[in-house]
Amino acid sequence: MKRFEFKLQPLLNYRQYLERLAQQNTARAHMDVRLCEKQITDLKQAYVQNADKIETIVTKGIRASKFRQYHQYLDSVENSIEDEKSRKIDLKKNLQKKLLELRKKSVDKKAMELYREKLKADYTQEVIKNEQKELDEISSLKTARTRSK
Repeated sequence: MKRFEFKLQPLLNYRQYLERLAQQNTARAHMDVRLCEKQITDLKQAYVQNADKIETIVTKGIRASKFRQYHQYLDSVENSIEDEKSRKIDLKKNLQKKLLELRKKSVDKKAMELYREKLKADYTQEVIKNEQKELDEISSLKTARTRSK
């Protein structure tokens, strides 16, 4: 008997490729979210450190122009934090979109794999049935020969 051959194997291979691609895109989106969270944490630390530094400088006495400069710097760090927070929201939306896409690709691939397994099981049953028929024929011919002698 010849081996089982799945005629849609190239399509299954392509779906596996698409799933791997979706996994990579999802991982990249997840990494972007993590990097954004780290950036927010770093900015918050910078804000706290500089706020403490400015506080000590102010207690020693400082000119108004210098104070304004420090204050503007803190405002720009606050704005950067807010920008990163809104960017993080966008990145999370993108991550959710990539996760949905990955699920769809995985379902498509799994459906094709299940179809392949079903065809393989049917093929195996057919082979077993044909072999059993051949064995039955051989047995009946052998029995007929022994009776005819």
